Amino acid sequence: MRKQRSQRVKDITQAAMEVLSERGFYGMTIQEVADRTGLSQAGILRYVKNKNGLLSLILEEYDEHGNGNTGKQYLDDKLSLSKEELERSPALMPEWYRIIAQESLRNPMLTQLYIVLRAEALDPHHPAHDYFSQRGERLREEVGRFPWKLPPEFSTPQSIALLSMTVGSAMEGLQSRWLGEPNIDLLDTWAQYENILFPLPHWQGYR
Repeated sequence: MRKQRSQRVKDITQAAMEVLSERGFYGMTIQEVADRTGLSQAGILRYVKNKNGLLSLILEEYDEHGNGNTGKQYLDDKLSLSKEELERSPALMPEWYRIIAQESLRNPMLTQLYIVLRAEALDPHHPAHDYFSQRGERLREEVGRFPWKLPPEFSTPQSIALLSMTVGSAMEGLQSRWLGEPNIDLLDTWAQYENILFPLPHWQGYR
C-alpha cells in the first residue's frame, strides 16, 4: 500500500534531520536521504526541489517539535494561568532551563542537529543564517517580556533577556561537551551549573 504524501514527507524530514545532525548541511546529500527512506533521488525531488527544500522541512519540524518544544509548552502553560494562579505557581527561569536540559537528554539527535546547524550558519552565506539570527532576536524579546519571578535586579526586559542569553549560552556549551564527551552526565552537570548561575541563598524562592 502506497504511503500518503504527508507520511512520505514526514519520513523524508526525519531522514534529512538524521543526516544533517551527523554531517551538517554542506555534507548532507539528497542521495543519502533517499537511501534512508528507500526512495530514489528523483523520488525525493518529487517532494522537495533541492537541498534547500530539505533544509526548510528540517527547520519547520524543529520549530514544531525541537528541543525547545517542551520549554515552549512550559511558557504557554504559565501564560494560561490567572494572576493568582501564577503567584502560587510562578514562572521560574531555572526551572525552565532544567526542562530544556531534560528534553535534550530525551532527544540527543535534535540537540546535535541544532548545534551542528547553528555552527554552520555562522557563515552569512549559509541558507539558515537568517533563520538563526532572527530566531535569537525573537526569543530574547519574548523571554525578556515574560512574567518571570526573578530577583529584583532583573527588573527590565533588557536585563532579563541578557540573563537568559547568558544561561542559554552555558546550556549550549554544555550540550556540545555532553555530545562529544561520553563521561559527562548532562543533568548532574547542569545541576552544578545552576549553583553557579543561580547561587543560593540569593536565588532562594526563584529556582
